[in-house]
Amino acid sequence: MAWFRLFVVVCCVLSLPSQLFANIGKVIGVKQGAEITRGGKSQPLRVGMDVQSGDSISTNRSGVVQLVFVDETKIAVGPNAKMTLDVTMLRGNKKAKNFAVQALGGSFRFISGKSKKRAYSIQTPTATMAVRGTTFDMWVVPGTQSAMVVLEGRVEMCGLNGSCQATGRQCSLFATTQKGGVGRPADQAQYEKALQEGFPFIQSQDSLLAPLQVDYGGCGTDALPLPPQQSDAPEPSRAQSGVQSAQKSAPSTRSPSPEPPSPGPSTPGPSSVGSGNGGNVGGSSGSGSGNGGNIGSDGGSGSGQGGSIGGVSGGSSDGSGGTIGGGGSGSGGNAGSGSAGGNGGNSGG
Repeated sequence: MAWFRLFVVVCCVLSLPSQLFANIGKVIGVKQGAEITRGGKSQPLRVGMDVQSGDSISTNRSGVVQLVFVDETKIAVGPNAKMTLDVTMLRGNKKAKNFAVQALGGSFRFISGKSKKRAYSIQTPTATMAVRGTTFDMWVVPGTQSAMVVLEGRVEMCGLNGSCQATGRQCSLFATTQKGGVGRPADQAQYEKALQEGFPFIQSQDSLLAPLQVDYGGCGTDALPLPPQQSDAPEPSRAQSGVQSAQKSAPSTRSPSPEPPSPGPSTPGPSSVGSGNGGNVGGSSGSGSGNGGNIGSDGGSGSGQGGSIGGVSGGSSDGSGGTIGGGGSGSGGNAGSGSAGGNGGNSGG
């Protein structure tokens, strides 16, 4: 009977989908400090190694990994990063039925391949990206926030509250907010600060091989961020406050595109000046100290909680500093409401 049991086991193994053990890609570039985990066992990554669905790839502070997949999708994994792959290839076809990437932390570059757009799903702990045939870089602060910069094509980014924003404008930056929405920077200073802190492949492509290099026209130096008065997509209904405040804080010399009016606009009055962490991007501060370095945030009275891309500040306790794009000291700028201590001026960058 032993031979019969062995026969049954072999038949069961052979009946499993071939995709379960199929190689879905290959490592084409590795900089020291990278490993792959498969079946609970980890080993250093080497150029030429095959990648399978279910693999996790991680890097330390100096590691960089470059991957090319069967469908010609390409991914670069930057320092201090971790991602997990869940890819199902179509039988007899060099396209993916499902191409899911979980980016758990760190910096990445993603270049879509020949698979259909609906096959791709890029997830982080705080956002989901819908790929529309494109190239974009991501920065994920583990369990806190996610940001992306579009380099080619079009991407839609959705926060945990279901609100989404999409753009096809090169060098546009979006980030999740503390309320689970999606915000964007309102001035060049915060835009460049975010690029410097979380997007190493935009700062320099020297560590990347030719297949993963992109002509992006100098994001952060020659390219301005998306003007606050303009919008690539309808504003989400559940993240109005953060985005609308970003639209009011940085005037532009270009003519604004038509868009729905901000809910409940304030009557212009005297501007307010306060000490504090400053550097709000799109945040309205109340009387007293300003919020620190928020992108697309709303400020309350007193000191803000400051310091995150798309974060929301408020309350009256001292600021907690910056996660992504925290600002330096700043003073009130644009006019707020006419009453004292009301919606005082937006803090400077």
